[in-house]
Amino acid sequence: MKYQNNKDLAEAQYYLKMLDDFCKSGQVKIPDPTGAAMPWDLKEDPLKDYLIHLFTLKVTISETGEEVQKFMRQVVNSKIKSKVFYDCVGKFIVECVHHMRFQRQRAWTESHRADDVLDWTPFKRMDEQVWLPLIDQLEQEHQEDGFDKSFFLKLMAGDGASKPENWERLVRDWKVCIDHQVLNKLKDFISLRQNNFETGLVRMMDQITRNMKTKGVSEQRAVQAWELMTNGWTETEFERRLNQVKIQDKYPEIKEIVAKMGRVADANGKDRLTIASGVEMKMEHSAGSDIEGITVGDDLNSLLPLELAQYSDEDMEGLFIYKYRTRRLQTFRYKSEMSKPSRKLGFTHASRKGPMIVCLDTSASMYGTPERISSTLISLLEETAEDLERDCFLIDFSVSTRAIDLMAKRKAERLKRIGITVVEAHESSGIPRTSTSFGTSGTSESFETSEIPASSAGLFSDGQAHTGRGVRRQPTTTHLPFIGGGTSAKKMMNQMFDLLDNDGLHYVNADVLWITDFLIPHPPQQMLTRFKEYKETGTRFYGIRIVRDDDKNPNEWKDYFNQIYTIKYRQLRRY
Repeated sequence: MKYQNNKDLAEAQYYLKMLDDFCKSGQVKIPDPTGAAMPWDLKEDPLKDYLIHLFTLKVTISETGEEVQKFMRQVVNSKIKSKVFYDCVGKFIVECVHHMRFQRQRAWTESHRADDVLDWTPFKRMDEQVWLPLIDQLEQEHQEDGFDKSFFLKLMAGDGASKPENWERLVRDWKVCIDHQVLNKLKDFISLRQNNFETGLVRMMDQITRNMKTKGVSEQRAVQAWELMTNGWTETEFERRLNQVKIQDKYPEIKEIVAKMGRVADANGKDRLTIASGVEMKMEHSAGSDIEGITVGDDLNSLLPLELAQYSDEDMEGLFIYKYRTRRLQTFRYKSEMSKPSRKLGFTHASRKGPMIVCLDTSASMYGTPERISSTLISLLEETAEDLERDCFLIDFSVSTRAIDLMAKRKAERLKRIGITVVEAHESSGIPRTSTSFGTSGTSESFETSEIPASSAGLFSDGQAHTGRGVRRQPTTTHLPFIGGGTSAKKMMNQMFDLLDNDGLHYVNADVLWITDFLIPHPPQQMLTRFKEYKETGTRFYGIRIVRDDDKNPNEWKDYFNQIYTIKYRQLRRY
């Protein structure tokens, strides 16, 4: 996903990096400001100082009397509290950045007014009716910032107003006062909100924990529900999202397939020791070998008689030493080749982490319960991919196909929750749906994610599906973009192959999951052959077949997959 320049993101990312490191490790790390788009250039940074204070805030445990860091233990030991902490502190950072930007804009105007003073004519500078009101105004505006009115009255007295260096001193002190005022404004902004912010942060963490205990919800489910919320924390919204993910308890196949998809780089996840043996042809240089010619070097055992004569001559001894140090002595060149058995130790590196690729059938036959099962499954896969730092892509298909970088989309939604709306930018406006540029998450990509809103109220249509007539339904808020229509595997498989072929050395050992009813016509044999080739070279293919409980159609795709799970559901009957 390629983003347009966003001031909020650019100015807040330095502090968000501090926050992200703390939430992951519990350690306070100061990022390198080099190359960072800092919102201001000051020696002091009140926001950074407050974040360090917040991260290292200590409390005393009443039972033991031990002093511990208040938030460090919570964010490290609880993933849901880490999420809550990140979102709450992230919002506070964005608010401070907004405030600072406003203050810097005001200060920028005043700074330009100070520069204009240096352009005054000499006659205007010497006019007391001009510079006296200016000094009075500065004293009124910047008295608390250290402006010394009495000093400048003495400096400008007499002919002082005619000296350019005095006016340069005035402007320089004026700008120092401006910067000092900006700092004080930010310090006041933080101090006024500090207590309420920290109290609200603790209260929200306690509410989440209490809600989990009351409803008997696991932390994994709570994390999924939190990530699905887009409008901030409310108990009602949280409960609604919990009900959305609880469907995983009804179908254990969901957990099993996520465990298969969430494999490590290889079986062991470590480098392996290897031994290579064979025969090596080795060149030996010695006086006992055959003479092949003359060369230059510093081998004293192979010196030509001429060089030895130079060494024995006192007048030529210096030249000999020079030629020896520069390896220019004339020597005999000997040659001998012999074969020797060879054994070498080496390491075979663990296979790189390949991407997770989810191919989702969004035809009309997947409405209803299959849609809800797919939604909670993909949210769990997103969480797993993030934990394993793997790329994760979604290809939804029916009559058309499109690809989504789920990790980039997840990052954009997280930024949106803290108040940063990221504007996506496409390299060209005429990109067809089936032609998408892919890359690793964290690099610049171009995806058609603008078609899918963050809350994903899908696009629906009636159509003739392969299972029969499509049923008209009202749009509902869902995690996935269901578009309806029939099912075609050809375009989807082309997208899938494009992903698997991208940067071939990187995308190895990929895990591909199809979520469909598998009532899909076979594509051309050439594509099926290519499908098997990927399977034989390390890519694992899984499938989840979601069908009604009365479905008895055979699955003609099972031979192409490592494993296909079947989930049967009871269709709601309406009279």
